[in-house]
Amino acid sequence: MTTASATRPFVFLDRDGVINVDRKDYTKTRDEWVWMPGALEGLRLLTEAGFRIIVVTNQGCIARGLQTEEGLRRLHEWMLAEIERHGGRIERIYHCPHRTADDCDCHKPKPGLLLRAAGDFGFDPSQVFFVGDSWRDIEAARQVGARPILVTGIGSSGHSDPTLPPEHQVPSLLEAANLIITQTHCNDPL
Repeated sequence: MTTASATRPFVFLDRDGVINVDRKDYTKTRDEWVWMPGALEGLRLLTEAGFRIIVVTNQGCIARGLQTEEGLRRLHEWMLAEIERHGGRIERIYHCPHRTADDCDCHKPKPGLLLRAAGDFGFDPSQVFFVGDSWRDIEAARQVGARPILVTGIGSSGHSDPTLPPEHQVPSLLEAANLIITQTHCNDPL
């Protein structure tokens, strides 16, 4: 682990069902975007506590022709600006544009996105929390040794698998942020 990583811990977040409401037909535009309750406040708390936030998200809508890479980039630029306007900061977003059937290494539950992020930033993924809302997130976290937290509130996908229990279950990102900060004793802003 690098010195920067030891000083400023990382946290992985899924997007749909954690930051914004998970839609069956995908969130493709700002008009379709609905913030999850507590998401902006949770992002602010994690940022103020010194965490470097990395989003890892499946976006199969691209492979299905419902979204373009450019459209997703514009949506994420808007999302990042709104998060920063509310005091939060996301370090980087990694997305998988494929469908499950494509059998790529980046589509969660496979850990490709998490491993790529850890390599890019030089940290040990087993030393971080991963906040997600589905069994895919829990399995991806388990594969790299990350500590999974399952968001189960309204607007999350609510998918869980009893054979893949998360370390914790919380109703929102706000509660996950408080839990992460408490458990890592990282409650003094840097």
